[in-house]
Amino acid sequence: MKIDITEIKDNLGAMMNTAFALEAEDRTIQGQKISIIEPSNLELKVINSEGEYVIIGTVFLSLQVVCSRCLKEFKTTLEFEVKGEVSKTEVEDAEIDISTILTEHIRLAVPMKYVCDEECKGLCPNCGRNLNQEDCDCIMHKVDPRLAKLEKLLPDEE
Repeated sequence: MKIDITEIKDNLGAMMNTAFALEAEDRTIQGQKISIIEPSNLELKVINSEGEYVIIGTVFLSLQVVCSRCLKEFKTTLEFEVKGEVSKTEVEDAEIDISTILTEHIRLAVPMKYVCDEECKGLCPNCGRNLNQEDCDCIMHKVDPRLAKLEKLLPDEE
């Protein structure tokens, strides 16, 4: 993703505002498949500083993700601040490439696990049923056979 900086290139201390729709391909971040869907946009301020261009702004993403508990796909939004610097030696044809900065900030902003709802019960570890939709008759308390004798130390519940 490139930004045309022709209007501020020759003026030290000059600033420009830009906003545009963010078009990005699906990606896998921290083991999660993430699809960026519409509307997703980017509002940036670019400042011509001594030896570099400073980029400050806000990213608004609409994402299609998978719940880490029940594996249901759902839509969510993500908003985060972007701050970065591009050296003037990296500028080609009065354009700044901010792809690396954006990718870095997206990776940092994405949570480790997405959950469709805080009350999500997830899947049964035995039969695989979605516990949000139906209950199952599986016995959830299985004792590791190596620790079975320790269960005798617990008082009987009656």
